[in-house]
Amino acid sequence: MLMTMTLEKSKQYIQNKIKEKPDFGILLLGNQFDRLIEEIKNPICISYEEIPLFSKKNLYGKFIFGKIEDKNVVLLIEPFSEENRTNNFSIVLCKNIGIDKFILINISGGVNPNYKMGDVMLVKDHINFFPESSNIKEFIKNRFFEITEPYDKKMIEIAENIAMNHNIIIQKGVYVAYPYSNYKTYAEYAMIRSMGGDSVGIDIVSDVIKARCMNLRVFAISIIMGLYKKSDEHRNSDFKPFFYKEIEKSISLLILIVKEFIKLCL
Repeated sequence: MLMTMTLEKSKQYIQNKIKEKPDFGILLLGNQFDRLIEEIKNPICISYEEIPLFSKKNLYGKFIFGKIEDKNVVLLIEPFSEENRTNNFSIVLCKNIGIDKFILINISGGVNPNYKMGDVMLVKDHINFFPESSNIKEFIKNRFFEITEPYDKKMIEIAENIAMNHNIIIQKGVYVAYPYSNYKTYAEYAMIRSMGGDSVGIDIVSDVIKARCMNLRVFAISIIMGLYKKSDEHRNSDFKPFFYKEIEKSISLLILIVKEFIKLCL
């Protein structure tokens, strides 16, 4: 009961500030997406510390409300490191203020040898190596909840058509959520690939599960950071300039796809 009351207070607090209901929630997982944040028009920033539900939980981050392609959106900016990503309430609050479409954007490591650094990958499915979050039971009442379509097929089709119309080569693959972000051996990469994984990265699955349990339509897009078989090419050189140069190109393509996706997705 107390949680419900606090959630209602948080909802009212946000609605009093934004006036218009957002159509999309966009979770940015990474600090490379400042250019996408700059695309938002008439931004209204609300830090988590201001919101009743979040302040009681000592959660940190911010919502940025505004418009992209004349559609109302909210960007969720949260701590990037795994140990800090324990917030289940931002997605719940998104649902409560009327959002029904949820987009996840991140960067992941390529495992598929047909991919190259800088490729944009639409996530069609996932494999999860993370243990179940201890507090996810607050959001999943049915312990046998089945998610047969975690990523919305119609949304993926829209993004594919956008890429085709702009002659953008994209990938469509299986995302593997792995408990640590680095120091994988060749054997581990080979295992991930043999299981059908195309890229590997941080945990997005708990966010997807929570969103789907609340009947949000989910679309996820990831920029491929590098390929494990090609890591030797840059082992003895400064990898960072090469990485940022490639990622910068991909961010432009991702922004184009996301903006048009928001415009076309109903």
